[in-house]
Amino acid sequence: MTMQSEVTGSGPLQTVLMSTGALMLVIAVVVSPKDAFDASIQGLDIWWKIIFPAMLPFLMLSQMLTAFGFTHALGVLLGPLMQRWFRLPGKAGLAIAVGMCGGFPAGADTASRLVQDQQITAKQAGIVAAASHFANPLMIILVIGAAFLHQPVAGYFLLIVHWVSGWMATMIGVRLLPKESKGEKQSTANPSSSKRQSLWSQMMLAARAAQERDGRGFGKLLGDTVSQAVQTLMMTGGYMIVFAVFVRLLTLYITPGASVAFWPSLLEHHLGTYHLSQSPLTPVLLMSLLAAVLGWGGLCSHLQVSAVLKAAGLAATSMMYFAGIRLLHALVAVFLSLLLWLPFSRYSSEVLPTFQTNPGNGWAPFLTNQSLVGMNTSDIIEVFWSGFPAACIGLALLLTVMISLSGLTFWFNRRFSR
Repeated sequence: MTMQSEVTGSGPLQTVLMSTGALMLVIAVVVSPKDAFDASIQGLDIWWKIIFPAMLPFLMLSQMLTAFGFTHALGVLLGPLMQRWFRLPGKAGLAIAVGMCGGFPAGADTASRLVQDQQITAKQAGIVAAASHFANPLMIILVIGAAFLHQPVAGYFLLIVHWVSGWMATMIGVRLLPKESKGEKQSTANPSSSKRQSLWSQMMLAARAAQERDGRGFGKLLGDTVSQAVQTLMMTGGYMIVFAVFVRLLTLYITPGASVAFWPSLLEHHLGTYHLSQSPLTPVLLMSLLAAVLGWGGLCSHLQVSAVLKAAGLAATSMMYFAGIRLLHALVAVFLSLLLWLPFSRYSSEVLPTFQTNPGNGWAPFLTNQSLVGMNTSDIIEVFWSGFPAACIGLALLLTVMISLSGLTFWFNRRFSR
């Protein structure tokens, strides 16, 4: 009752603010139509040439693995790791792995489907969405490392920092939350009789039960995964186009004298990392800021996650927690970058000479609404699809590492709990 009255009381103020902001945005678009059009083309280019080909396979893959019961079987294996370090059911492990390899909002999409399949609770979905919110690794290595910085080694460094800081931020964040009630734990816990069964038996039973509940044939499943993945990506593209226009207008009218990378870094990480890569900064400061932008993810990606998880029944407090984890991720990433960049650069003689020269503007036409130098849409799509086997291998290796850590955690708990 109290929560409902609070929401009702804040409704008129929120309506006035949103209406005023929308009106000002319309006026700005009317006053500067060319800038708005160029920015919308910019957002469309980024979505079509980078986001769509990079994320579509992982969105389809996560949905098919859930339908085949793979997530349920994997949850049995990852149970000790997720419960010990992340205080989550083991089934959340696939969402984290998919998010790390597929980029956002692939992890949030997987978390939403876990809720719909009653494998995790809505409250746990908010934690899983925050834990699985990672930038696409191909984007970090190919776009930021190779294209923006002209140094793939720097992309690998950013990827490692991005993954490690994300795990650290989640492990810190989950310990700041109040413990779940017994009812919530029972809704996702395994029955007590399953403890008497072997691990292999639990995996097979979980996978078989999931397949029986789904009941779709391969043809039907393939069609559903394609349509649902494309629908999710269409929503993502709409957000990116709107925020590209929003960033351009804010730079023109609100902060014309401020750094050109300020609003893009805060609102849209693709534009933010590009403008930062073109800034005259020292290598250690540049890498730290890039890691912070990737950890924060941009308000655009936050709204994408909110839209994807809307069907899971998440409240505003869950999204506040999500934003807090994102801020913590950015801070931890800055700390790790400052700590590890100099030792890393000593073992990579190719990095520092590259940063001491002008990084160039090989992809500058991409962000100024001109055609890419030497690369059209089909070339970029081919680059991402050619990297799909390597990404799948990376996903398999990542799951192997997570399962190994889970096994060590299980052995440690069993050994020292006696």
